[in-house]
Amino acid sequence: MAGRTADTLALLRDEIRRMERHHAAAGVDAYLPTGFTAPDERLGGGLSRGRVHEFLGAGCDRVLLARPTRFVARVLARTPGRVVWLAAHHLNLHAAGLQGAGLAPGRLICVQSETRDLLPLCEDILRERGVMALVCDLCVPLSLIASRRLQLAAESSGTTGFLLRPAPNGAIPPPSACETRWRIGAARPVSLNSVIGPEHWRIELLRSRDGRPFTWTYGLPGHATDPLDLVSPVAHRSVASSPPAGDHRDGICAA
Repeated sequence: MAGRTADTLALLRDEIRRMERHHAAAGVDAYLPTGFTAPDERLGGGLSRGRVHEFLGAGCDRVLLARPTRFVARVLARTPGRVVWLAAHHLNLHAAGLQGAGLAPGRLICVQSETRDLLPLCEDILRERGVMALVCDLCVPLSLIASRRLQLAAESSGTTGFLLRPAPNGAIPPPSACETRWRIGAARPVSLNSVIGPEHWRIELLRSRDGRPFTWTYGLPGHATDPLDLVSPVAHRSVASSPPAGDHRDGICAA
């Protein structure tokens, strides 16, 4: 009996050492960069892989979630792998817009589910090791227990979850066990140039496990770095000149 116990402990130690070597070698892949410098630096490299992240909208995005969806598309475009996009309604995704973000529509597996099956299906997909990420248009309430189950499922497989949560009345949902919670919408113009120039986003990190809330305002140039620009640019030039990348003024930084 003692011999078998010693052998078991030796095997466990070998497995732990193997896992530690694997994580050390894959340390650079522990995060999914957002493409926005300040949030990525704040989070130590981006969104943690194998975790679940929540996204809310502000203003008109509280229901449509257009900018949160564009934000998620930016993140997914930077890492290869299959993405399951799940909803309990018709998915109104714009293929050209996804391609503008660098996210090839061919990477997506689009799934439509019954509303009652949405959370159980989320959990099942998050346990799949062959999936890089799950995006869910979450139209049902998320309890603390349910969010904890989703988080554990993601941690078990390394699949990252993105929950797009509409909030028609503007209320912040109750606390959850998700790794981060974000609110993304249009920023108020601070000058005439910001009205006729590039689009501006207000990106709020409402909650993270290792820090206090933060807010950033970004001016998005109107061409390649604007991930889901649905309007073709005017031939040879844009309607309004955009500030050069990296320009900082009035507290706004161009992404």
